[in-house]
Amino acid sequence: MGKAFQYLLLFINCLVSFHETTAQDTKIQIACIGNSITFGARVQNPSSESYPSVLRTLLQSGGYSGYDVRNFGIGGATVIRFGTPNIWKTVDSLKVYRPNVVIIEVGTNETVSAPRYNWEHIGDFEKDYSAYIKAIKEINPDCTFILSSPLDMVISTAGLSPERINDLTLRRPRIWELRKRIRKIAKAEGGYFLDLTKPFESRSNLMTTSDGVHPNKDGYSYLGKLVFDFMLKKGIVQ
Repeated sequence: MGKAFQYLLLFINCLVSFHETTAQDTKIQIACIGNSITFGARVQNPSSESYPSVLRTLLQSGGYSGYDVRNFGIGGATVIRFGTPNIWKTVDSLKVYRPNVVIIEVGTNETVSAPRYNWEHIGDFEKDYSAYIKAIKEINPDCTFILSSPLDMVISTAGLSPERINDLTLRRPRIWELRKRIRKIAKAEGGYFLDLTKPFESRSNLMTTSDGVHPNKDGYSYLGKLVFDFMLKKGIVQ
């Protein structure tokens, strides 16, 4: 094999590599940020059954190949800085990922009182939420934001203990209050508001048995479809 032919092969390989890298770099990056519901808790395979995974599958099967979906869900996370853990720890990873679209799903863990005392710091909710959005805008000023309300807590879910029922009965009105607050934040920040509270109201068939907070496999599939349909309706996915 002559050197000229070897150089030709090397040149072709470089072109292919450049094309693949460019194609990857031009994908629209979708970051799904939130708590354990974003992560995909309570199902066997979050990597394939979480709502971000469902969203990715729906995009691919729908022919929307120019989109990349990344799951930044953290179990137990809040947007208020007081919470431990909180979604602020994702900022460094987002600096690397540089998302074009950010979907934020928080609020469930903010409703917790003792021993975590998150609700006692709910006065910081709007301030910390807006500051988090600002931090992402510094990464990508053109980023599109979808702010979702937390899923409703379904007290009629099978298998709930009396203690769990009492806990959810206390916390559920806080979910609906945060739904109103998040709608206002979305308007103030120029983002989209996605209501996930009403669609899960009384949907015990979509919730994990003995839990009432986290979706089951069918619930995550439903959640992913809600997000997918919303993005299509608003023209975020084209």
